[in-house]
Amino acid sequence: MYSIMRTFVWLRRWRHCRGFGVQSPWVYRFIRYVVNECYPYYSYDELACRWKNTSRKERKLGMLYFRLSNYMQSPFVIDYSTNCRQFADYVRSGCNKTEVFEIPQCSTSVEICSALSRHETIPFLRVSTQGCYRTIFFEVLPKAGRKSMFVIEGINKDKAAKDFWKEIVALDRCITTFDLYYCGIIFFDNRRYKENYIVNF
Repeated sequence: MYSIMRTFVWLRRWRHCRGFGVQSPWVYRFIRYVVNECYPYYSYDELACRWKNTSRKERKLGMLYFRLSNYMQSPFVIDYSTNCRQFADYVRSGCNKTEVFEIPQCSTSVEICSALSRHETIPFLRVSTQGCYRTIFFEVLPKAGRKSMFVIEGINKDKAAKDFWKEIVALDRCITTFDLYYCGIIFFDNRRYKENYIVNF
């Protein structure tokens, strides 16, 4: 099923491969050498062995998180998802200094606020579009710094998730956004022009 969906998505987005047509040098480098980097990192095989029972899509996203972690070199990441252990393994393999703090999906709004209050700025966030994802995102948004990166996983899962992503893209606070179909990536550097990029990932 994933192979069929992947082919369908690729055909719809074939004009958006590997940064073709992108004017910004920074955006081109990010798409070409982070999002769609094809270099076979040695850690991929080790990670695939440890997580051999996961789906192709989960492995593909895991390798993306490895590259994002390697790119960001973040001291920590906040994760709100159902597969934090796998995510944390890929992230730490990409940058071994990165700590992963999980917010369980069963958390109440009070528990979420309490967990987030410990941090003034959040450099790296992943949110899966399940549970209280809107609460998490809008609680964390004021803590996004100029160098922060947020990832929203499942932006095309259903109508609510699609509408949520459209809302994010429209926010003045969210300067550079990347629609990878399976997830969306947000940067907040207000020295850049506001732009949304569709990427064939």
